[in-house]
Amino acid sequence: MSEQEERNKQAVRNAIAAFNNQDLEEYWRWHTEDTTSHEVYFPAPLTKAEMSVFVPKLWKSYPDWTIDTRNIIAEGDTVVVENIMSATFVNDYEGQKATGKKFVVREAVFFEMKDGLIKDVRVYLDRKSQEEQMGLL
Repeated sequence: MSEQEERNKQAVRNAIAAFNNQDLEEYWRWHTEDTTSHEVYFPAPLTKAEMSVFVPKLWKSYPDWTIDTRNIIAEGDTVVVENIMSATFVNDYEGQKATGKKFVVREAVFFEMKDGLIKDVRVYLDRKSQEEQMGLL
């Protein structure tokens, strides 16, 4: 594995750790200014500014949100991770009443890197299973 690929993997690990620590400033340290995130929850990619609003709301509604990386692969400027994501819905979110239920789902995330920082993110997960576990369906 090249030095660049190792550096890219470490940047992704650092961003995930910052997310788990609910440290948005540290999380953004590992992203480009024009970073985008393609989330299954939204029809269009989110900008950094939009994510800066979305993520704190997520942490408030799901204060135990945790991403557990099981596999990480890097090739060139692409890093792919397999995560187990879990959280408990304890505080209402944008009109949706909290259920107090926990979900555990697998997700795959593709990170496109630029100069050792995260440029674009594509998140894939089974949203239906997530919502069923939380009692939303």
